Amino acid sequence: MNIDKKTENDVIKCSRCGLCAEICPVYKAKCTENTLIRGKFLQLLGLIRGELKWTKRLKSSVDYCLGCEKCKTQCPSGIEAIGVFEKIRYENLTFFEKIFYGEFFLKMKIFALKCFYRAKHPVKSIVLGKKHYVEKFNKNLIHFNGCLSKCINPDFRLPFEFIRGDFECCGIPFKSKGNLDVYRAVEARNAEMIENTDGLVVFNCATCLSSVKSYKFNNPKTKDRLVFYTELYKNFMQTHKITSKRPVKVAFHNPCHLKSAGIQLSDIENILKNIENVTYKSLENPDECCGFGGDFFTRHPRTADILSSKKIDDVIKTNVDIILTACPTCLWSLKYGLNKRKNRKIKAYDLAEFLYSLDFNKKE
Repeated sequence: MNIDKKTENDVIKCSRCGLCAEICPVYKAKCTENTLIRGKFLQLLGLIRGELKWTKRLKSSVDYCLGCEKCKTQCPSGIEAIGVFEKIRYENLTFFEKIFYGEFFLKMKIFALKCFYRAKHPVKSIVLGKKHYVEKFNKNLIHFNGCLSKCINPDFRLPFEFIRGDFECCGIPFKSKGNLDVYRAVEARNAEMIENTDGLVVFNCATCLSSVKSYKFNNPKTKDRLVFYTELYKNFMQTHKITSKRPVKVAFHNPCHLKSAGIQLSDIENILKNIENVTYKSLENPDECCGFGGDFFTRHPRTADILSSKKIDDVIKTNVDIILTACPTCLWSLKYGLNKRKNRKIKAYDLAEFLYSLDFNKKE
């Protein structure tokens, strides 16, 4: 195998301590060694040394990963396991997989997911038809609209003027499947467009933000212009009062990639705690993965269902009216879990949609 030295060293460097078992969502659901990084790396070590071959079983073992990046902060050896898996997939990618995991088929899959999602969740947006509330921001705002956000959260709005940027997919669907050639091309195109913009690039998808922050920009300071929309609301609330028309209890599910993108849960909690007529209640495990992980739920539905069910247990136990999140697949997972339980009392909304549906008034 043509594996670079860094990838090989990362596999060898794994001490098999098993600390990743404490935080790996897939291992918690399956409790099998081949779903734990330790077990995967032992197999990959055999692959690199030529003792094992790239079989369907080994491929399936590597595929049992949500890409949540939780192991990244837990590993005492500082190994980025997801990067290792991406490189291994890349080296073993077949000709047909390169086509199937390419840009054309991604657009087809997104279209199919959009149709399926709309059929399952035909509820209209809560901001549809709402009168625009727009103020000038002190910088230009360009919205990075991810491919899944376009079909699940199409009504993203802000209380500020902004431009909807004509960006490509962030590239994570290609990268996670090991199609690194296509990913690098997408990364280069997006990076060039971002560096040619003037102002802030605003994200409403946690995965997109985390992905774009990992880009190799010509100017490292470009990353300082990548912001999550909640940063704008933090400033907005200093001069405006946000009010809900009726009393409502809400909780927030923290997407895995929001944390890896450097957005603090406490910042979002502070926004929700300072909205009049809104009672914020913390989930017992707000950081626990919902289990959907991009298209993971289409490949491993039983595992995704176990994790989604645990998340819904937490939501129901918290006794709220609304559960919020900031990731399109997390939102899908929450809606799926609530529908499966036939729970019509609790509604799941995207945080941006919920915030824009509220009333804004300038402070005196």
